[in-house]
Amino acid sequence: MLETLARKMTELGFTQYEAKAYISLLQHSPVTRYELSKNSGIPRSAIYDVIRRLESYGAVSALSTQPERYIPLPPDEFLNMLSQRYQKRLEDFRNSLQEIKTAIQPGHLWNITGYTHLIAKAREMIQEAQEEIYISAWRREIREIEQDLRDAEKRGVKIVIFSFTRIPQIGLVYSYGLEERQLEKIWDHKLILIRDRMELIMGEANKQYERQAAWTKNKAIVQIATNHIILDITLYGLRAGVDVSDAVIEMHPGEFETLGKLLREKFPDNPIVNLDFSRQPRTNELLKLDQSNERDE
Repeated sequence: MLETLARKMTELGFTQYEAKAYISLLQHSPVTRYELSKNSGIPRSAIYDVIRRLESYGAVSALSTQPERYIPLPPDEFLNMLSQRYQKRLEDFRNSLQEIKTAIQPGHLWNITGYTHLIAKAREMIQEAQEEIYISAWRREIREIEQDLRDAEKRGVKIVIFSFTRIPQIGLVYSYGLEERQLEKIWDHKLILIRDRMELIMGEANKQYERQAAWTKNKAIVQIATNHIILDITLYGLRAGVDVSDAVIEMHPGEFETLGKLLREKFPDNPIVNLDFSRQPRTNELLKLDQSNERDE
């Protein structure tokens, strides 16, 4: 347990000796430098510099005793201190970056390698969502991001999920309810997630082998991926006789009305295109027309 805590502290930028000293002080304090060296296993030759650095961070304080004894900053205050320190450094770094002229295009396609990084990026996007999230994924991946989705739903974010597998009910779910084990015989796990029509991550979700997923804010690619999910949902609605109109979205206001007008002019005798696109036709209407066409044939 102590070794794990010390390792986590080193990941925050502390040395191994600094981590051991602070943790030892949490267990035994106030103590002298000699006692701290004995309790923590830090060499006496190094303990003075370790204490001095921890004092400079504000993580340790010296009592006015002879000899001096030391006490640690309580854990909650220590964490707040670290949070403020790193936040200030991040802000300074961000401001410095803004002064650099960069040739990187915002619509570039970036690679994200590995399952852990894929899920981490998906969670980050969900946490940043303001309006809506569209997802196509399998049960295992939905479970990984389930709590983040529920939190987003509580914030008022519209959640739309398509899946071939049986998944939890979060927002609007359009699912065939199939078992993952059966699908894994023919397909690999995949994840497509779109945030607020402006950010996309998609790729194979493979836990065994490191695969590359694509992340982008390219508007055209985001729209294509969104339409891909909506098409899957529409096909699901046709097959299951389910109304999916709540999942259909307009990328630009009035586009369905305009599209419907153009299609009716082009194909005046086709009953499907004569549906009113501006009101987002119900799937059962399309299903009836499709069945009617099959009978005619």
